[in-house]
Amino acid sequence: MTRLAPQVACWLVLTALTASAQGPMAPVDPLDDWRNRKEREQDAPLNEFRLISYFFTRASVTNMLGDPAGLRGVALGPIGEFAGSSVRVGPNTTSAFLEQRWIPVIEYSPFFVDDLATFRAQFEIDYLWGLAANTTLQNQGGGFNADMVNLQTKNLNVALYPTRKPRELTVLLGTQSFYDNINDPTRTPVSDIVRGGYKLAFLGSDGTGAQIFWSPTPKLKTRAGLLFVGASQPDKALMDDARLKFAVMGLADVSYEIMPGTTIGASGWLLRDDTKGAAYAFEGLIFSGPSSSGLSGFTGTTRFNMDQPVGTVGFGGLNFQHNPGFHVGRFAASGFVLLNAGRYVTTRATSTNARQIDILGATANLEALYQWGKTANDLITLEGLYVTGDQDPNDARYTSAFTMNMYGLPGAVWFNHRALLLFPFTSTVNNYTGAIADISNQGLGTTAAIASAAWDVVPNTLNVKVGTAVGTANATPAPSLSGVARGRFMGVEVNAEVKWHIRYLMTVGLHGAYMVRGNYYDGNDRVAANPWALFSTFTWYAF
Repeated sequence: MTRLAPQVACWLVLTALTASAQGPMAPVDPLDDWRNRKEREQDAPLNEFRLISYFFTRASVTNMLGDPAGLRGVALGPIGEFAGSSVRVGPNTTSAFLEQRWIPVIEYSPFFVDDLATFRAQFEIDYLWGLAANTTLQNQGGGFNADMVNLQTKNLNVALYPTRKPRELTVLLGTQSFYDNINDPTRTPVSDIVRGGYKLAFLGSDGTGAQIFWSPTPKLKTRAGLLFVGASQPDKALMDDARLKFAVMGLADVSYEIMPGTTIGASGWLLRDDTKGAAYAFEGLIFSGPSSSGLSGFTGTTRFNMDQPVGTVGFGGLNFQHNPGFHVGRFAASGFVLLNAGRYVTTRATSTNARQIDILGATANLEALYQWGKTANDLITLEGLYVTGDQDPNDARYTSAFTMNMYGLPGAVWFNHRALLLFPFTSTVNNYTGAIADISNQGLGTTAAIASAAWDVVPNTLNVKVGTAVGTANATPAPSLSGVARGRFMGVEVNAEVKWHIRYLMTVGLHGAYMVRGNYYDGNDRVAANPWALFSTFTWYAF
């Protein structure tokens, strides 16, 4: 020990001199200390940021001429109407255009939250090629030089996972997708969303609020949500009351897997609107709600003949799905029944329009699929839709479907119908036009049947599909402006599609359809020919 003492003393002096030369010791990073205590060196490589990219273009040649000026580059609504985008069909209305969409989804899951949360930001950039440059507008910016501010907010939310198992419990807060489907939209493929629940026929858009997705067992799923539909200050001008009035929607759904591949579900939703018709569906341009004078022309709903209404609408439904992924056989099926009931009343004491409108409508849907070949794309499908109609839209009762197209542009899109003209072709950007834009068919109701047959000529690479669709109204429409009586038959469509899957999640498509118009359009000079359209599409998902 005595012989080691001089060496130890020298080492201590040397260490002190070195520390003095280096300056004061750097503070300890508490994050490093946390990492060391957690002994995370065995963890898999961290993946904090994730980008999901959706790119889509569509070229169209059609004789359905819609005017996009009303919504600054967007054409929506049923053909033949004088309102909305005023879609005309005739021998001299053939037009061609290209449209483009890019949707990036950014996910951030920092390691220090221990899988308890994820932040998501989703944006959208849409435009027609050649339309508008050097300005600031949504849905535009494809002109020479471009130089547009065209960044539309779709989703900005935080997902909380209290159990660290997203499929067991997820709490979504912020701007997010709200669907008439029980599944978590952040973790469910789009194909499952559009085929389940109520197939986006009643609710399908983005909104701000909260949703909880809880699966206490692998077979049981639940969803509870609160959607803020709109807000206004209806009493500010006349009463100096600056308080906000809201339209809000509560959502409750449950489903249970009764056997492998087969689930049944039930839903109860409630919409309460206190905005007195003063909230906007398109800010500064088009009011929202069933009394809006402009919205129905774009979305294909009907307009309630009343002033400054407030009201409540309840929805109750049952749905089922059997073998959606063809994992337990060659047959698959899905369907739903949904009732909507409620009441709107006017708040204007001096109104000469309707004082009260009661709502009671029903919708039923059934789809059957048969996988006849080797791949999941070798399909024969048959689908039927029935929606009650309203014979007199100006009386005190509304007896058709009440969808969120009453509040959005659009607020619901029946997405998986496999038609291109009778119902709008859903592979689109800014142009969403067809004979029936909303399942209520402007309040007249709908009876429709759709059939298709598809074949993977080259398995999982080249697919060919042919289809047909036929539809009628369930109530007789009013005579045309020229006094000609109109019938209920909307028309019959034939269509064909070819899709080539170039690479994984990269697809090129060619789509065409022709519709023989029915006596519903008698006396309507805005539909002077049978509608037809050709589309080519390019779609690429990347992540």
